[in-house]
Amino acid sequence: MSEIKLKRNRKPHTEETKRKMRESALKRDNSNRGTHRMSTEHPKLYLVWETMKNRCENPNRAKYKDYGARGIEVCDEWHNTENFCKWALENGYEEGLQIDRIDNNGNYEPNNCRWVTPKENSRNRRNTVYLTVNGETKCVAEWCENVKVSQYTVYWWIREKGKEYAEQRIKERIAS
Repeated sequence: MSEIKLKRNRKPHTEETKRKMRESALKRDNSNRGTHRMSTEHPKLYLVWETMKNRCENPNRAKYKDYGARGIEVCDEWHNTENFCKWALENGYEEGLQIDRIDNNGNYEPNNCRWVTPKENSRNRRNTVYLTVNGETKCVAEWCENVKVSQYTVYWWIREKGKEYAEQRIKERIAS
């Protein structure tokens, strides 16, 4: 009779454990993976690069369904970490900023990416609703900041009375 080895049940990793695993990965010799010195010189930028690639290329990642499964790819140029790092540093990368695809259906490539704050990034999503008032188009959150009205109210206007109604109400608030 053959012996069957059972894997023991693993507990999910805590945030602290995940952090330590990332730090450990950064300390490993990455020369055989072609990751350049970016992992030690710019570790946070390296994690941005690694996460971007995983979202698009690793079907085992949770966010793959929103990226790679939709056909979003990382351009060939950016598979080289030196190229990505050079582009990032020449195009406004600072710690605390996030990479953002200008066209949410487009690929990760130099002409479709920029560095933005988390707030800006959260306003450039597939489900973001835009309204045009007086020839100016902004997302609902931006209009609400400008005219001091609740987002819940604007979304209610859109749901119950339509986008045109919401745009008209915002226009009235601007005029008053």
